[in-house]
Amino acid sequence: MKKKFLQRIGVAVISGAMVVSALAGCGNKADTGKATSTGKSASMAASKAASTSQTGSDAKKFDGVKLVYWSNWEATEPQGMVIAEAIEAYEKETGVDIEVEFKGRKGIKEGLIPALDANQQVDFFDGAGNKSNYGDRIISLEDLVKEHNYEPRTNPTMISLFRGYNGGVLKEIPYQFKSNAYLYNKKLFKQAGIEKAPANWDEFLAACQKLKDAGITPLTTDDAYVPQAFGMHLGRLAGSDGLKKIVNENGWDRPEVLQTANDLADLAAKGYFSELVASNVFPTGQNTEYATGKVAMYCVGTYMVNEVKNITGPDFEWGFFAYPEVKNGVNGTEAMVIGGQSFAITSMCKNQEAAFGFIEKMTRGEYDEKLAKESISLPADVENHSWPEQLADVKPYFDNCKEIMGGAESNPDITPALKENLIKLYSGKLTGAEFVENMKKAAGK
Repeated sequence: MKKKFLQRIGVAVISGAMVVSALAGCGNKADTGKATSTGKSASMAASKAASTSQTGSDAKKFDGVKLVYWSNWEATEPQGMVIAEAIEAYEKETGVDIEVEFKGRKGIKEGLIPALDANQQVDFFDGAGNKSNYGDRIISLEDLVKEHNYEPRTNPTMISLFRGYNGGVLKEIPYQFKSNAYLYNKKLFKQAGIEKAPANWDEFLAACQKLKDAGITPLTTDDAYVPQAFGMHLGRLAGSDGLKKIVNENGWDRPEVLQTANDLADLAAKGYFSELVASNVFPTGQNTEYATGKVAMYCVGTYMVNEVKNITGPDFEWGFFAYPEVKNGVNGTEAMVIGGQSFAITSMCKNQEAAFGFIEKMTRGEYDEKLAKESISLPADVENHSWPEQLADVKPYFDNCKEIMGGAESNPDITPALKENLIKLYSGKLTGAEFVENMKKAAGK
């Protein structure tokens, strides 16, 4: 079955014409993407040129070793296809036998921990970052990282972020990075006479007005991403720790919340938001407004570029800028919302070196570059200078990032009320003060 599966999907060459599937974002959305539809595993492995019982000078490093790998991608997604090609190459180089099961986001979320607890063989896996809930089911990678001199070629802020997920111990290898801020349409900016991306709030307001004067709608959002701009604006004012306290400890009466609400209400009052913002249900905002060139800016993650590439086409002029600095803020564009997918090795893995070797192959050189190209994402290897053209503007901000900002959705109990009231704020149905009062009531204050 494995050989037939591999031959059928044809992994010998990855091209720009491969099947497109939505790249998962983060948080709740990652669990509801198209790739979650596969409930059963799809195993594949390359045909072996020789028996794994080779000996002598012809023996390969991991002859006789079999690994089981669970992936949160589907086999037909760009990520899954690159992974399949990398497995084939790694097997030929080392003699290892990797059985990959493309579980999809839902399969990993719902099935992996029960499988590990039942002692089912799963040697390593990938998925959305922050695997702190796996506890001792996954191992520390510190020794392997040191032995392979792996860390110098990964963004230090990302390594710090992923160590932070597990009490300062690196248990995950990050890959396929993403950044959240404003994606914008450079063609529309040019039409409005805007020569550079805004760096601060005054410049942002000026850009919005120029767009409006040119007959272009500056901003849109939808029910999935409505907290993005709010969280970043509040994070600029209160800092990342302050943002977490406000959201998780019901600090809605803090002055930074009112300033954020007033600033965003001002955007609505000036007519900068799309008239459809009150009714946009994901993916309406990104697919029918932003991707079709009807709206200039959308606050979201870089993964959206891959999600809409069949709509925008090759001539769409992508731009990116970090969330602007705001008045009375405690941080600037060095603080960003960034993250990524990650690999982890399970405690049951009997050949951790072989598993780490494949992880290194996927996150360094050829396959890191190929993954970034085919899924239009940010590469993990700092020595990889071939960033996708659509995300070229992200690189200087990403390289300069020194502080990780969290988002506004860390408290699931309050998120529904937050989304509901932000939609009302953005559509001009609430003032900043009314927003604050509504959030205080929702939090029981």
